[in-house]
Amino acid sequence: MVKLRHIFVVSAFALASCGGDGQAPKGPIVLGDSSMIVTESDKEQLKDLVTDLTPVIPPAEDKEQEPEKPAADTAKPAEAATAEAPKPAEQKAQPLPSGPGLRAEFSEVTVFIPGLSVKQHGRADLRRAGGATFSLSSGNLDGATLRVSGNVTKVSQRYQTIIVLKSSLGDIALDALVHTASWETIKGNNNTYAIDVPTSRDAEYDKASGSSIRLAVQREARQRRLSRQKTQHLLNEVRSVRSTNQKPLSVVVRSVMWKIDGKDERGRPYSKQVRLDIPY
Repeated sequence: MVKLRHIFVVSAFALASCGGDGQAPKGPIVLGDSSMIVTESDKEQLKDLVTDLTPVIPPAEDKEQEPEKPAADTAKPAEAATAEAPKPAEQKAQPLPSGPGLRAEFSEVTVFIPGLSVKQHGRADLRRAGGATFSLSSGNLDGATLRVSGNVTKVSQRYQTIIVLKSSLGDIALDALVHTASWETIKGNNNTYAIDVPTSRDAEYDKASGSSIRLAVQREARQRRLSRQKTQHLLNEVRSVRSTNQKPLSVVVRSVMWKIDGKDERGRPYSKQVRLDIPY
């Protein structure tokens, strides 16, 4: 059985090596022999059995191309909303009027109180000064206004009182009995501020005892170089006094001070003070 199978395989191989007509070849196949080359002329037989593939390759992405912008977002970020929030209208400074009055011209701000006749103390050029002092010659602070030009954020006011002894030797101010009130912010509009100075009856004062009052009288007598006899005369006048608001003593508003805070053209903060001494 095995022998017959072998004979069948050999026969099939021999038939495959024969020509198309089934005849046996005349000799062995020689490489390069043109007579052995078969040329096919049938176009149907020359067609490709596999269709050519034309791959669709998308173009490479351009890395430098700007990314697609996202759709416009109607909701703005919190910072932008805050930055674009309407700012409160700034007060426009009115031009300062001309005429008589207290005028302190600093480099950052000018302070003006019209209707007063004053005398300036110290240097006249206040452009680089931190404050200015004036004494009142004539005029009244009741109903007066303080006006400023410049970027002002706050105006404050305070006053100072002193105890005055009305004696037979004249009015004697007791410098040891001085009281300075605290700063209080005053309201204004268009850089104009109303001045409100308390009367002597309503003002704060130094509430000294009887012994402190007599010591203050002795000290003032030494400052004035009064004789021993005149000093004793003054002490006798306050011998029975127990309070600084008791006659022959009286409370007097000695000076009024204003403090102006703001920012200069570069945004740097500044603070200026103006003092007005009032005669008693």
